[in-house]
Amino acid sequence: MKNKKTEKLVSKDYLTIGLYTVVGFVVMMVLSMVTLPILAWFYPYATAFVLFFTCPVYLLMAFKVGKKGTLLLFGAINGVFYAIMGTVYILPITLLGGLIGEMILAKTNGYRKLAPQTAAFTIYNLFYGFSNYIILAISADFYFSQLANSGYSDTYLKYMTAPFWIVISAVALIVATGLGCFFGYKLLNKHFVKAGVIKSA
Repeated sequence: MKNKKTEKLVSKDYLTIGLYTVVGFVVMMVLSMVTLPILAWFYPYATAFVLFFTCPVYLLMAFKVGKKGTLLLFGAINGVFYAIMGTVYILPITLLGGLIGEMILAKTNGYRKLAPQTAAFTIYNLFYGFSNYIILAISADFYFSQLANSGYSDTYLKYMTAPFWIVISAVALIVATGLGCFFGYKLLNKHFVKAGVIKSA
């Protein structure tokens, strides 16, 4: 299969990226609310669970546009949503994750290739999914004050920041993103290529 020539983003690409990013964000918010009642014991796997279902949305967007800047813009829009909701510190983290992901895609010309897109989106999600821990590494006092203000108990804070569970969360996130992208790729070939939504995958 020949890859479509990668060009600059045009108006319809921005519209497509914006639309799919909003859809992905809504899916993520709904699933996050679903896991909220069981978060006390489900926490290490919550992000991985949510990302598994957002991967197909991202992959459909990425293959449909197939151009440089898609992941970075996706991350920028998501970061702006969080900034509007009050967690401004997530914006530079999603931008950084998107930028590193874009470097992987540019180096491999992988805008319509499963493996590079999976690697790029995994890197992005590691930054996004562990944004809280990045803030923890930069300023522990700020991080704990934010969580304490949200009503978390000291016992739960220790659980959330235990090194063992952080590693488990990272492994779960990587596995879930890989499986989610593979599942999304199968959906693309089975449904969206046949329907003409995208040319090929």
